[in-house]
Amino acid sequence: MIPARDSEYPDPDLSRRRVLRQRVLRWYARHRRVLPWRDVDNPYSIMVSEFMLQQTQVSRVLDHLPRWLERFPDLPALARASRRDVLLAWSGMGYNRRALQLHAAAQSIVAEFGGVLPSDPALLQQLPGFGRYTAHAVACFGHRRRLPLVEVNIRRVLSRLTTDMQSETRLLPEAETWRLAELLLPPRAFYDWNQALMDLGATICTARAPKCDRCPLQAECPSAHRLVPDTIRRSPAGVTAYNLVREVPRRIYRGRVVEFLRGAEGHCTSASRLHRVLFDIDGEEERARLLDILATLERDGMVRVTRRKKPVEVRNCVAPLAELRVCLTE
Repeated sequence: MIPARDSEYPDPDLSRRRVLRQRVLRWYARHRRVLPWRDVDNPYSIMVSEFMLQQTQVSRVLDHLPRWLERFPDLPALARASRRDVLLAWSGMGYNRRALQLHAAAQSIVAEFGGVLPSDPALLQQLPGFGRYTAHAVACFGHRRRLPLVEVNIRRVLSRLTTDMQSETRLLPEAETWRLAELLLPPRAFYDWNQALMDLGATICTARAPKCDRCPLQAECPSAHRLVPDTIRRSPAGVTAYNLVREVPRRIYRGRVVEFLRGAEGHCTSASRLHRVLFDIDGEEERARLLDILATLERDGMVRVTRRKKPVEVRNCVAPLAELRVCLTE
């Protein structure tokens, strides 16, 4: 049941909802992308693809998904795997925490649900790595449950359909978008509708330079042909590309450490070697940064750090880096 509420964004009436559904579904029937996780009766495959698609381009997932499913063909196979095997299989995907969350979710499903992926989004959201979108997507696409979806593409399409957004980056509040997604959801063709909105956002109603002239909704869209890029922000006086230094985010360093260990002999190396791989400067600040990176990776279960084969408290360690051995988790 959609709750009543006061909003600056008016709800589309029943007639307009029917027009929007008809035009989107007709467009989708002709222009849908062919993707291996569509129209398949395999909830586990859907779950894996949804984890992979988080912050990753479709082209990369197309390459990695078949290899993953060959290595871990079902939930029990993934649940039995070691963390190391999971991280090795995830190579090239980035954001390695997703792999461990997927692994943990598989173990929870085997332990709590007998290896059967739940269809209830409320139960799915209790699993590691499942937010509202992923839970709804797995329930809708994996179990054909009638549920609304909101991810980046759908949010952009529905935002622009609601009012004149004026700029390419303006969006509805997320809660408002979920409400609109539920309101527009067709009674029967909900699977194709959700897939169609994602395709429309990915190929036509793009974040930059949307192709309004090719959009099936341009006659219904108050933002059509009116969106402009945000004003380019100029750098402060005296700041140029040559003296503007941007610190590399910690997540980038974390990814480099895990990727290096994937290719290292025995998937282990010394902290001093990692220091040389990550940093051009040999100083106390860089040493402290490395120890902090290793501490967060160890906390997340991706690496194990020892000194003379004994565990060590990484962040506050005063031992020489050469004495610290870093291994991909087992």
